Amino acid sequence: MLIHRRECNLMGIKRIISIICLMLVTSSLSSASLSELFIMAEDGTFLGNFGSEYDSQSVYNQYGNYGSPYSSKSIMNPYGTYGSDYSQYSPFNAYSSHGPWLMDRNGNNYGRLSINKYAHGVTNDSYRIALQLKAIRDSL
Repeated sequence: MLIHRRECNLMGIKRIISIICLMLVTSSLSSASLSELFIMAEDGTFLGNFGSEYDSQSVYNQYGNYGSPYSSKSIMNPYGTYGSDYSQYSPFNAYSSHGPWLMDRNGNNYGRLSINKYAHGVTNDSYRIALQLKAIRDSL
């Protein structure tokens, strides 16, 4: 029981550190803060925002539709259409060129979210964000 609690605390600490690193990495996004952006799949499906872990639409809320490792609309679901390492619509498929986009509410595009840095539309920032999100997903 003590070991299980310690493992849970370590997982929580890893998740918090990953989120802080993600915020620091994205501080250079031109004219937009990460909290103003959301993730939109190429097929038009909303995949969450970057709000707090208490925001029901945040990818950081592991109990919400967009941050849960079990939700079909979550990039944090390692077996789902939008979170699998093998799905063409996932930002975590190293060979896909159809990952989701980072958008703001005015329709401005901030790059394709993908760990495939050679895919069309991937920027340095969107690539780094994808790597950090993958680290968070893999820690769940």
